[in-house]
Amino acid sequence: MKLRQPNRQTDIAAAQIISMSKTHVVVKTEQGRILRLSLSPKHQRDQVFRAALKDIWHNKIWIPVNTKLRHLFRYDWLTEPVMIDD
Repeated sequence: MKLRQPNRQTDIAAAQIISMSKTHVVVKTEQGRILRLSLSPKHQRDQVFRAALKDIWHNKIWIPVNTKLRHLFRYDWLTEPVMIDD
């Protein structure tokens, strides 16, 4: 799967998780670039989030990452955030 289009610069890349620790996730982009992404303190304590990342890692699923800010996205690239009206 190629995310980037020719002649188009973007900070979003598809990546696979290659390792995890309590505070960081290490990913490898389609271009072979290795990035170390920091997890927020909230995500470090969230056992469900960490379990989901482990499942993504072991199943080698491609995820979107911001290569400039070195962060995971809250939403994937196929869905838009949904606002819930109370």
